[in-house]
Amino acid sequence: MRRRGYHPVRLAMYDWPEVRRETANLERVLHDALTDALGLEADDLVPWPEEISEADIWCQQGVLLTQTCGYPLTHALKGKVRLLGAPHYSADGCEGPRYCSHLIVQTDSPFEHLRDLKDRRAAFNGPDSQSGMNTFRHAVARIAGGKAFFSEVTRSGGHLASMRMVAEGIAEVASIDAVCWGLACQEIPELTEQLRPIAQTAPASGLPFITSMQFSPMEADLIAETVKTVLSSPETAKSRERLGIRGFSKLTLDDYDGILLMEQEAEALGYPALA
Repeated sequence: MRRRGYHPVRLAMYDWPEVRRETANLERVLHDALTDALGLEADDLVPWPEEISEADIWCQQGVLLTQTCGYPLTHALKGKVRLLGAPHYSADGCEGPRYCSHLIVQTDSPFEHLRDLKDRRAAFNGPDSQSGMNTFRHAVARIAGGKAFFSEVTRSGGHLASMRMVAEGIAEVASIDAVCWGLACQEIPELTEQLRPIAQTAPASGLPFITSMQFSPMEADLIAETVKTVLSSPETAKSRERLGIRGFSKLTLDDYDGILLMEQEAEALGYPALA
């Protein structure tokens, strides 16, 4: 019996309004290639609900292909999804399937190093973010001496919101995913001209592509190979150029151990929470 109930490809992590057309085109080509490779037909698929959060997308049993963050992959989603790999991005701070974050401040601020932000105000996008929280915590832990470092830490809800908080002076520093920073520099220069990076965090494996556990390991391998082909094909070249995608690497969960090590190192240094 043929399986049914799969959802279309959805790549929501960097799906800003400015690049919606390019993201939609990449989703379409990936979707067509994957349904063909897996032998799925139109009535095997069901549309996504109109209102659904990224976290709910990740957890759907019928997800065909989506993108998550490395921190949920190693925590809340552990054992609940199949890892495929990660795209290669062209943004500064990315190398192959790995990326880092930029610590950003206002352009005209006096800060030159992270240590200069002692007792200042920080923003972060969310507690389950590798790029906005975990790697930020790891960087601060090395200089905090096991004590609170900032006078105030505010959850913004997203990288763009964190950037705007710093630009508006509500916060004085934030840790921004290198891909988000690159996209913002390209698409929203009026915002990034008010900001500048002062440092890069330690790198980690990039935002992973995942699929449903309903697919067997062999099918997941087929999905990963199909994704790799699409992310290097002439058909997607124009969209990938705008999105900054240069290719794809198949990865294993061991490749994400660095995320856990960052967390463990921060805890060992007496700095278990961004503070």
